[in-house]
Amino acid sequence: MTRLARALILSLLCVRAGCSVAQQAPTSTANPQTDDAVTLRVTTRTVQIATVVHDRAGVPQESLPRDDFTLKVDGKEQVIQHFSKAADLPLTLALIVDVSGSQRTFIGDEWRASDVFFQSMLTRPQDRATLLQVDARIRILMGLTNATNRLHLALTQLGSDTTNSAATRLNDAVFATARSILGQEPGRKAVVLLTDGGENASRTSLEQAIEQAQRNNVSVYAVDYSAWTGPDMLRGGFRVNGMGDPGLPLLTKLAQTTGGHVYTVSHAMPLQKIYEQIADDLRTEYELGYTPPPDLKPNSFHKLEVRTRDKNLVVQARSGFYVQP
Repeated sequence: MTRLARALILSLLCVRAGCSVAQQAPTSTANPQTDDAVTLRVTTRTVQIATVVHDRAGVPQESLPRDDFTLKVDGKEQVIQHFSKAADLPLTLALIVDVSGSQRTFIGDEWRASDVFFQSMLTRPQDRATLLQVDARIRILMGLTNATNRLHLALTQLGSDTTNSAATRLNDAVFATARSILGQEPGRKAVVLLTDGGENASRTSLEQAIEQAQRNNVSVYAVDYSAWTGPDMLRGGFRVNGMGDPGLPLLTKLAQTTGGHVYTVSHAMPLQKIYEQIADDLRTEYELGYTPPPDLKPNSFHKLEVRTRDKNLVVQARSGFYVQP
């Protein structure tokens, strides 16, 4: 399939969620096989579950064997039929940056920290990333690529060609990215969302965005980066004057149900440090596999619960799955 054909397909897929493809240079890299290789996939009902484990201090645990994990589906313990570690799997990463009116103050800091993040994550030919910005529109600044120099140039365009409105379509952005960009990619898949959580204009609901992420095994890492957490609002990372964060409940639900995590930017936790923690998670992920019995109804939803036998460890994994048709 040619690059042009792939671009046209992506454009058509994005139309449903109202996203647009920015004019950009082709995403070929110094290693052409990265972008042009065709991967053959066998359609199965196997459920892949991206899982991250920390100790109580937040240190990732990367050397656990399969037997240390337990898996429950709808409350009943199941056999973990497939097991692999992050080092064995490709990584596909989508960075979505909110550039609506409430976020423009932070764009400079965001692109500088994101530039370092991309360089630290894309260290193997099989790892790729894409960059999108969202306000009243969803705009792809760079398609999937392994080339950090192309992502660097795309980051410098953050905040350009905006709608100059307060509208923000976060749900649509997560929905379209999980479904149309990451959905058919193999291995580990994650969305990093920089925003204040101020969703107010999407055509899809939060539940629909979560469903697409769960269907495609996409973990969402939400970074709460807003005026509520700016330098005048925080003292040592704590909110002052009793003010809360109206966008935090949406981001928390989005992250927890998909196996990701939510962070709040503060003096004690700047964006670069948050990126380091996300990178640690993605490097130490486990991939658990479970094949549902044939009598489960296609497209039906089922609850997932991943734990470790050591009760002192904390597990991040999505909270449910949909049976493949």
